Amino acid sequence: MDKKIYITTPIYYVNDIPHIGHAYTTIAADVLARYYKSQNKDVFFLTGTDEHGAKIAEAAEEAGKKPKEFVDSLVPRFEKSWENLNIKYDAFIRTTDTKHEEVVKELVEKLKEKGFVEKRSYEGLYCVGCERYLKEDELVDGKCPDHDKEPIKQSEENYFFLLSKFEDKLKKAIDAGDYEIAPKSRKNEVLGKLEQGLEDVSISRAAVEWGIPFPDDPEQTIYVWIDALINYYSAQKIFDQENIWPPTIHLMAKDILWFHAIVWPALLMALDMELPKKVFAHGFFTIDGKKMSKSVGNVLDPNLMVEKYGADAVRYALLREFPFGEDGDISEEKIAQRYNSELASGLGNLVSRVATMVEKYFLSQIPEIDKDPETHPLRTDSERFTWKDAYKQADEAIENVELHQYCQAINQFITTADKYIDETKPWALAKDDKKDELAWVLYGLCDSIHQLAWLVYPVMPDVSKKIAKAFKIDDLLLEKLDIKKSYQNIKSKTKIEKPEPLFPRLDK
Repeated sequence: MDKKIYITTPIYYVNDIPHIGHAYTTIAADVLARYYKSQNKDVFFLTGTDEHGAKIAEAAEEAGKKPKEFVDSLVPRFEKSWENLNIKYDAFIRTTDTKHEEVVKELVEKLKEKGFVEKRSYEGLYCVGCERYLKEDELVDGKCPDHDKEPIKQSEENYFFLLSKFEDKLKKAIDAGDYEIAPKSRKNEVLGKLEQGLEDVSISRAAVEWGIPFPDDPEQTIYVWIDALINYYSAQKIFDQENIWPPTIHLMAKDILWFHAIVWPALLMALDMELPKKVFAHGFFTIDGKKMSKSVGNVLDPNLMVEKYGADAVRYALLREFPFGEDGDISEEKIAQRYNSELASGLGNLVSRVATMVEKYFLSQIPEIDKDPETHPLRTDSERFTWKDAYKQADEAIENVELHQYCQAINQFITTADKYIDETKPWALAKDDKKDELAWVLYGLCDSIHQLAWLVYPVMPDVSKKIAKAFKIDDLLLEKLDIKKSYQNIKSKTKIEKPEPLFPRLDK
């Protein structure tokens, strides 16, 4: 991995409030960003909002507002949601930013100058919800499968990007690994669709006023998807980040993979710009086995979940529930189950047990030992899943964007530590006055809590800092740490505190 890490989410369409799907992508990006920052990597984490297009204009009209007034009223909801979820982005971009609009017009003008844009008439089936034309074979019972509405038959004269000219170059680039499409199943989907051939794509709209004017043709506006994709590049100028290109990873849901894996790289090729290194598309949520739908009333509001379970628990539960990259089911019941079984009864109980025993048997001081800490079974026992094994699995999980495996590493090590307590029975050692053995056991457990503070930080930053405070770890180091420093021994005679419950009992 390079020293400079550039991580993006999609910019979210603001015609409605944030839902659990938006939160899922943004939490994942935040975990990656926090992880790399904790290893002293130079990280730029970008998110933001997509604010142009017919869908916005339509929603604004229904709300009785001007489009700009409408989006200005909705953007704070996204910012507040990310604050509630403890998402620490480096920049928040809006496509109504005048600097962004200037960059979009500049790049479209370059596409025209290079001969990759043509004006022509087009007739097709347009879905306002998707902001794109659909093919007949994409419809289900004559309707858009994502919005359950019949598309509108539209005919207009537009400017087209000559995407078809890049078919062979895209195939070669994907095969050569010039940019990676992940997970592998998504790459295969893209390649399969690419084999069917590419058609040129419209990059302007004649009937949409709420958008960026097309260069030298005020009767047209730039297609909202082209406008949106360019945010990844315009952010450099808006936020003075000239050295961040190309993006390390674009994170998104699978429904917008085609734009990111084919249209975006082709635009960059046409502009002679470097391609993103990785495009990763995760799956969809169902809620209690059903597709999320406002009409059904099963859309989970992440803010309500945070209010009830806390940000860290929601972050952990969403990433833990099923493999990142695949479709999966989520529900409040499942979040509650993870909260109770793995967080309250797992991590929270472990930290409390260890702190209580140190308080009872060693007056809250981490005990002194006369053995090499490196030989402790919670570090190096090949028969156990040690904290070093947990670090290794966590590192691999980040590298492969398998964030469920990161959470699994945390949970698996907690299970190891709990089992070690049951095996060694510190209370029995204390009763039999086996002070040295007791010190060895509790030192190793304190050391393990010390490691858990580092390990859980990217996923559960607040909980990590509470552990750090109780066990006297400099919590500033959690955010800027060479990972090898975390392997340092926890210091004997350090006076620790018993923390408040990390995951309080839920009111029924």
